[in-house]
Amino acid sequence: MHSTQHRWIAHLARQRHRALALLMAGLMVGVLATPLLAENFESHLAVASEPIDGLEVYDDLDPISELPDLRSVPAGPKRKAAFFELLVPIVEAENARIRAERDWLLAIAERGASLDEYEQERLIELCERYRVECQGEAVDSRLLNRVDTLPLELVVIQAVEESGWGTSRFARRGNNLFGMRCFTNGCGLGQQGSGRRYQTFDSVQDAVRAYIHNLNTHRAYERLRVRRAELAQQGVVSAEALIATLDNYAVRTDYKDVLLSLLRTNSDLIRRHSSDDTA
Repeated sequence: MHSTQHRWIAHLARQRHRALALLMAGLMVGVLATPLLAENFESHLAVASEPIDGLEVYDDLDPISELPDLRSVPAGPKRKAAFFELLVPIVEAENARIRAERDWLLAIAERGASLDEYEQERLIELCERYRVECQGEAVDSRLLNRVDTLPLELVVIQAVEESGWGTSRFARRGNNLFGMRCFTNGCGLGQQGSGRRYQTFDSVQDAVRAYIHNLNTHRAYERLRVRRAELAQQGVVSAEALIATLDNYAVRTDYKDVLLSLLRTNSDLIRRHSSDDTA
């Protein structure tokens, strides 16, 4: 095995260990998470968006500023394993960060007492970042509908489809795993022959954060957020159910069917790479 492959395997092992530690910490530090700065994340079908600064609490994973060239990994089980080993810990860490924010909101809503100055500032910042016009000290239900996690399998499967298992030019050169477009002159990377341009990100973590924030805030995905809240009331939020709401993510008529096929083929393998897997 080449020395570069040894280094990459060691890097992934560190990522997985840290992601597990972050997930455990997320059960305890909901009140400690520092809000992100508000930014405009728009649908890759709508307007341009830029990466936002990350939370220090959940930024212990080594930033992956450049994807490995997965084209050098044989297509099939080996490439799948390499892609999931890379992406799953990052998605889990981002979900843990969002879960801590949500837990904090639920805690202050349940407490019912007046907020101190720090709590007021933090609530205002969350409202601004998630684009909700909050009133007073109340935790708006619309905010709770947006500050929520996405199923691991949904995030990973969309990355698979949009990036071709991490081998697309936009993934390799811009860490853009989700086909997110930009619309200002000269932004990102251009697609030859189409005039379309696609966002670039400093790290894979930034790309994952931008994608989840996009689904959590853009008007095009209101149906997804409503369905997620309904499913949460029933006890299980599944990737399959949320895929059915992604009418606005791509113009291809078979897009949802492709995602569902990928989900059925790969969901077990994704879960085996998850720190929540008990098998």
